[in-house]
Amino acid sequence: MRKSVLIALLLVTAACGAYQFPGANPSPPAQGGGVSGRVLAVPCAPVEQAGTTCAGRPVPKLELDYITGGAVAAATVTDSEGRYAVSLARGTYEVKMKTYMRVISGPLRIAVAPGSNQVANYILDSGIRVPAPQQ
Repeated sequence: MRKSVLIALLLVTAACGAYQFPGANPSPPAQGGGVSGRVLAVPCAPVEQAGTTCAGRPVPKLELDYITGGAVAAATVTDSEGRYAVSLARGTYEVKMKTYMRVISGPLRIAVAPGSNQVANYILDSGIRVPAPQQ
């Protein structure tokens, strides 16, 4: 009895050690590649101080969808620092973001080659504007 409990415990421990959290160190599929990057939003405030500029603030919890053939083939979500990573099969993908913000820079179409690891950074327009003066 004691021996069978010990064996069962060993098997459960081994199985738990093999689990990998989604998005943690994604390795590209055998016939595909990886895409990673960071998403930032600008401007950071309606009025910025003279002589200072905002390099952008991270956009957390933003979903990026990779679409091919009219269907979502893969999706990922940015972390608290605006970083993301996804593994994709070989092919060409349209990138869609679930946000009200407009893409200022970054590729909206990505071609993935076998074994490739691409960096695709995005800058979004946050929509923050100074209100028009009242007359």
